[in-house]
Parts: sequence; C-alpha cells; structure tokens
Amino acid sequence: MTGISFVVTVYNKAPYLPDVMAALFGQEGDFAREYIFVDDGSTDGSGAALDRLCAGRAEARVIHQANAGLSAATIAGVKAATLPWLKLVDGDDVLAPYCSRALLDAALRLDVKFAYGGWLVVPPGHSFDFSRFDPARASVRRVEKFGEFVKNCPVTMSRTLIELAQFWQVGGVDPRISTVDHSLLLRLSWRGAAAELDLALGATSEIVPGRMSDNVGFMLHETNRSILYFLNETEGIPWRYRYTATERAFGRAWKWQRRHEGASIASRWFWLYALAKLGFTPLVAPYLPRTLDAFTSARKK
Repeated sequence: MTGISFVVTVYNKAPYLPDVMAALFGQEGDFAREYIFVDDGSTDGSGAALDRLCAGRAEARVIHQANAGLSAATIAGVKAATLPWLKLVDGDDVLAPYCSRALLDAALRLDVKFAYGGWLVVPPGHSFDFSRFDPARASVRRVEKFGEFVKNCPVTMSRTLIELAQFWQVGGVDPRISTVDHSLLLRLSWRGAAAELDLALGATSEIVPGRMSDNVGFMLHETNRSILYFLNETEGIPWRYRYTATERAFGRAWKWQRRHEGASIASRWFWLYALAKLGFTPLVAPYLPRTLDAFTSARKK
C-alpha cells in the first residue's frame, strides 16, 4: 500500500482551519497518510488551533517556526515527509473528499510523477458541495503540459499530487522565490508527463483576507523570476519555448507598466516587449532580469 504526506503551510488562517483540517482528515481512500502542518509564525492563534485540532492524532504533527515565508515553510514541511507521495495544501483550501484518492489513482494508472485537476472558487459564506461531482465519471488523460506552464501557471499546489522522489529530483521548492506553484510545476512539467483530471478537486472562498495572490503585481514579479531562473539554469530548452517564455515575461512587464504606471509606447518596456514579440529573443534575453523592476511598486504593498 502506498501513501501520501499532506504538507499544509499556515500563516494567519485561524478562521479557515476547522474546515480545511476536517476535509484533510476526511480524505477517502485506502492509502497510508501523514499530516504535517507548518505554522509559519502566525499571530492570530493559528498555531494553537493547529495543536488543538491535531490533538490525539498520531498521524498528524505541527511544526512551529518563526515567520520565514511560504517557500521556507513548505521546505520545512516536506523535509519531514516520509511517504512516497506529496500533497501540498494551502491553509485556506478545502479538499473534496475524493481529491487525494482520485489523484493517486490517476498517477498510478498512467505511471506519471504528478497529477492535477480542477478547482472551485465560491462566494464567501457558501458551503463547499462536492456531492454533485462523481469521480468515477471523470476523464483522466496523460498530458505533456510544459508549453502551457511556460506561458502561465494554470494550476495550484492544492490541486496537485507529486511523487516525493520526483519533487526532490527537480530541486524541490526554490528558496529564492516567495511563491511555490509556478517554479515547481515548470520544472516538473519539463521532466515529464502528468495526469490531468477533468474534476473539481477542492475549493477556495472568493475572499480570503491577506492571500498572497491578491497582490497581482507581486505574483507577476515572482512568475517572471521563476522564468528567469528556469531559462538560465536549464539546458536543452528548444527555441520555441525560450521565445514564448521571453515574450511572455516582457509582455507582463509592459502591460503592468502601461496599466498601473502610465508607461507609453515611448518607454523601454514597450520596445523590449516589441522586440521579444518579433522574435529577437537572443537580443532581448540579457535584459530579462530588468523585467523584475517593472513590478517594484507592487512589491512594496
């Protein structure tokens, strides 16, 4: 029998923890499991709530640490994981009862190293009703999605299952990047195929105060940083993917500057994007690190 290590990072998520943890402890399936919660220096009582909700559960443990950020908290949690499969979960995401079982079945059936599926976003105060979904009727397919992940990151960690050995083989979480999803999924998809499920695997409330993803400029900054590191540190990337990654990075910088900073077509942001769009990838690639400067004001918020 195989097993899953659930690693849940928590920073000031006290109101959501009862629902989040009930869904975790209620995961269906005949597989071994362990739950590792990382309280990343919460100040709202999340740490005490985690201790209380895990009390009496031998398969659950809580790691308390000073605030170090999402990447550091995730690394601390994964280092404690002992089972063959890894399920990273955000502290405000509620998994469907069948989520982990469906992902594990798909990954094993298609012999892939990671699997992912769909997600719901519901209005505040609404319950998460997964009874209308039938995992037995969901379609599952083997996909090569590197080209899609080069463009953007359409998947989050809470809807993903990863083989633990593969997680470490691709370098794990990059401590240089504050977010986790894009950098990790980019490297996973570069290494091989995934199982894609046409099924809602969980849900998040529309409004979660303090959510990192609310700062769009910061998220775009981290996306570009993920691309920058990946292009600089990965050999053998075909030209078409380098072109797409570079064009998208300069496009994010130009569009942010135009919409939020009033940049015009006379600005360097437009002309760098235009050159990238026209395919002058080797010419503009050395300037890729400068795209990070486009989001400086957003990072200060």
